[in-house]
Amino acid sequence: MRFVPGEILARLIVGEGYWLAGKYDKAKEEIEQDLKLSKDCGMKFFSGWGYRLLGEIALKTNTDQAKFHFEKSIEVLRNIKAENELALAYAGFGRFYKLQRNIEEARKYLTESLEIFERLETLIEPEKVKRELIELK
Repeated sequence: MRFVPGEILARLIVGEGYWLAGKYDKAKEEIEQDLKLSKDCGMKFFSGWGYRLLGEIALKTNTDQAKFHFEKSIEVLRNIKAENELALAYAGFGRFYKLQRNIEEARKYLTESLEIFERLETLIEPEKVKRELIELK
């Protein structure tokens, strides 16, 4: 017998670990498998998290795909009101626009991210986003 919610969570954590370690192919493989499971089970939070991670991976490997993944992540996370994860997705989308040299959109998404993080009193992330906003100037 499988405990699917636990498997989904574990795959995302492993996928995020691979991403952070720079093992993008392994990360993408884990997360794509996870997305199939989370969609089949209707676990929207995990789908939103997975799409965000795929967006982050795409920023390093294929920026053409990043926009789609961040848009999907934001759509899902906004609908379920998963604000901290939504703020992470906004920050990633801001970095996408920074890479595209669209400073106005980058600033918009990074600012939205920062506002959510500060309102939620999230630790660490607000400082990262503030540095990214400063770099836009």
